[in-house]
Amino acid sequence: MRIVRAILILCLAMSASFFEAKAQTVWGSPALDLPIDARSSGLGFKLAADLEFNGEAGAYNPAQVDSVNTNSVYISYLNYYAGTNLGSISSIVKATDKFAIHTGARFISYGEFDGFDASGVATSNFSGGDYFIQSGVNFKLDSTVSAGVTLWGGFRNLAMENVGSMGVDIAIMKRWEERHMAVGVLVSGAGRQFAGTGTQPVGFTPINVSAGFTKGFNNAPFVLFLNMQNLQKWDLAPEGTYDDGLDPLTGEVLPNSTWVFGDQLIRHLNIGVELKLGPNFKAQVGYDHRRRTEMIAQGRQGTNGFSIGAGMKMGDLNVNFARNTYHFSGSSTHLTISLNLPS
Repeated sequence: MRIVRAILILCLAMSASFFEAKAQTVWGSPALDLPIDARSSGLGFKLAADLEFNGEAGAYNPAQVDSVNTNSVYISYLNYYAGTNLGSISSIVKATDKFAIHTGARFISYGEFDGFDASGVATSNFSGGDYFIQSGVNFKLDSTVSAGVTLWGGFRNLAMENVGSMGVDIAIMKRWEERHMAVGVLVSGAGRQFAGTGTQPVGFTPINVSAGFTKGFNNAPFVLFLNMQNLQKWDLAPEGTYDDGLDPLTGEVLPNSTWVFGDQLIRHLNIGVELKLGPNFKAQVGYDHRRRTEMIAQGRQGTNGFSIGAGMKMGDLNVNFARNTYHFSGSSTHLTISLNLPS
């Protein structure tokens, strides 16, 4: 068990520096980048730490999978935008007191497009999407620490454009039940795109290194989530964000008064609160400062950066719903259904 722990910690420490060091990075897939399940989306981010094992988040965080989720199936759907849809399905296939093995799939469909040849003559319509299958294992290193690895692989298809990809998600998490507290680290999306045809590039897929802190309270009906995302790169601001301005009439230089360190720090920060409104009902609210800052259209922000969600348990059935804004075209809807199957 000490060897397993050492290997997992080494992977966590080296994955970010290894993949970030490569010069050629391809565009990522939303199926790998986004938290498709509704509870995570309601909080606004991928959960690196949670007070309880959460099979819904196991689609992207292998440390969330546990034997308590055995015989459960998790199905998630996201109405993204402009006819684009995402989904995931996962389930635990074997579990003991020490480990749990899970398997599943994630996908994004980009919809249907009109086809034309080089001279502009209409041809047959075509569709496209990214499709991944995955399987992983979560180890209980001791009574409070769990760590997991998920291997995923699949392909992207768009008419004559095809490319394959393989990668890994790695996570480690520690809980203090008596303190209602948890911390964790998640490295997701670390992989390589290969064997491209047409104009599809090959290279390393973008990763997301996250660290999370979660705190509950004895006499309060809520749980606080603090998360830091994209820690593999410190400066996430668009180019020119901190440049001085220029008065168009006088030509005078207008100093940029932005506190650079503070702005760079808060672009990594996500905040979420989950409210316990009863034994079988929960609600979530989340805030993503980077998304709110960067998704400004003609000076208007609207609800950009904010997310909401709710979940209800009805016997062996759990239903979660969330609304989040990923694009200027409007908010997107997440729906997750988890069902406990007969043993």
